[in-house]
Amino acid sequence: MPGLKEFLLGGIVPMIAALAAFAFAWVASRRASVAWPVGVIVGYLSGTIALEAGTVGVAAALKKLGSPHDAHEWTWMLAFAAAIPAIVAPFLGERRGWRWLLIVPLVAGVPLWLMWRSKYLPSAADRATGFMTQAWSVGEAILILGAVAAAMLLVWRLWEANEPSDQPRTRGFLVAVALSCAAAVAGMSGSFVYAYVIGIVAASVGGCFFAALACRANVGPEYAAGPIVLLSGSLLMLATLISDLKPLHAAGLWIAIALASSRLPGKPASERGRIVLRSVLCLLPLVAVAGHAGCKFAESQRQLQEEAESNPYMNL
Repeated sequence: MPGLKEFLLGGIVPMIAALAAFAFAWVASRRASVAWPVGVIVGYLSGTIALEAGTVGVAAALKKLGSPHDAHEWTWMLAFAAAIPAIVAPFLGERRGWRWLLIVPLVAGVPLWLMWRSKYLPSAADRATGFMTQAWSVGEAILILGAVAAAMLLVWRLWEANEPSDQPRTRGFLVAVALSCAAAVAGMSGSFVYAYVIGIVAASVGGCFFAALACRANVGPEYAAGPIVLLSGSLLMLATLISDLKPLHAAGLWIAIALASSRLPGKPASERGRIVLRSVLCLLPLVAVAGHAGCKFAESQRQLQEEAESNPYMNL
């Protein structure tokens, strides 16, 4: 179970790093398209190193960063890759839409890359052993990974379609809340590794939110749509397919993350009405998923307690 040490390393460290990086980038450039991605990427990288260093030391953590083994250990590279379209966009001028020629293959390739050589997509040699009973067929792989890629593309597009002036601070806060809830639900499902890593993303977004408040920068998370969407989407996929997060829980969390910063049709005219509408739409799936996951977690803990009490060897 996560303790104070994990909370400090995976929560406080990335939040402070993201806050400092956002503030520095904002003061230096006065551009949200620079400050938000820099804050999220620096926060995520700092949290990843800090959490790993808490177990194996800083030198080993840095070495492991350069030679990842597990799928989630590659995700820091995705944050950098997801920022490339935003970097290229200013050079395209009126043809900014062409950046989607980079975004589409990037998002389409990420699920395949992360799942490659897993129990679902083993090598030909591993398949030949006959032990890979959970391996997908070609059709299943296309359907599942295509659905994941399409979901990430849709949310990326919906985030960028929103008006930057439409409740940017509310959206930043709600994205941080949605990601924090996703980390908590992953933890309650037993996916502790992914709970830690999703928590780092949440803390990084939270750090950028507080930095925007401190710098009086009225800018929202759509400027870092690439890194946030690609990281959170990839980690929810891994927590579902490789660990124990329930698919319905992952879907509910993804809907909440999408609604936290997407463009909403038919919004009320008043500013307060828009804030209430967005908050309700975002929090409803979060409450439903967290409530159901909490009930399942409480039931599993009760069963473990009963088994421990009925085991005579546990009471010696």
